[in-house]
Amino acid sequence: MKRCLGVFRETQNSPNREVDDARVLEAVAASLRRPGFEMSLTTPEGFDREDLSEWDFILPMCETYARLKRLEAWAERPDPTCLNMPRAVLNCYRTRMIPLLASAIPANAPPCEIRRVQDGIRPPPPFGASQGWWIKRGDVHNTCDHDVVLLKHWDGLSGILADFASREITHYAVQPHLPGDLIKFYGVGPGRWFRWFYHDPARARRFPFWPDELAAIAGKGARILGLEIFGGDAIVTPENALILIDLNSWPSFARVQDEAALEIARHAAQRLEAAETLSKA
Repeated sequence: MKRCLGVFRETQNSPNREVDDARVLEAVAASLRRPGFEMSLTTPEGFDREDLSEWDFILPMCETYARLKRLEAWAERPDPTCLNMPRAVLNCYRTRMIPLLASAIPANAPPCEIRRVQDGIRPPPPFGASQGWWIKRGDVHNTCDHDVVLLKHWDGLSGILADFASREITHYAVQPHLPGDLIKFYGVGPGRWFRWFYHDPARARRFPFWPDELAAIAGKGARILGLEIFGGDAIVTPENALILIDLNSWPSFARVQDEAALEIARHAAQRLEAAETLSKA
């Protein structure tokens, strides 16, 4: 019997999304359960106590560094089956993600600098930011509403850095605020399934863009990071450019959870079957 373990996201990494995050993993697990395949779910704390050698397949929503490094050691065994792979989840940390995307898709990545909190206040980056700068913690995407802050005046940076330092956040990203329509997207594969929607349909100005181009850009970014189950944010500028501003592992798939769970389960089943075939070869 093959055994699969799903790991819920840490509560602190699911601000206002705890229920949605849990629901999508539960739905995937329900779709995967079948004779000859054991599917179990655990909390991050329960995962810490698991003997990983007993599991054939892991679906990790967890994001903390220590857990991902432990999972990475497990994934070094022959033919690991893990969605997403721990290295891909670590690549979603902004200190890794931003340079990877800037190198791979420079025309679709925003201007950005990664800085050290300990260096204190330095002059603003050279790129223009007429509508302010987004100051973002450098590791995981969000644990609270002051992990990502829109800074209108540069002299207000000191308070943000003091908050980051008090929470032992060592690096931060600086990006200009980009005018345009904010789009959220979700994908599996990449290339298997993709959906998008406006973050605020009532206020969207609906600048023209090609959805297939958005899917291609998001898919390329996901491949660069190593993601198979992913979501993110993009801006459609008034000039009709598509700018990818975030990619993350195992989003909550809000608005499309049922459809997403089915596609994730199908993708996971195919990956497991492929691993079984390879092990028998």
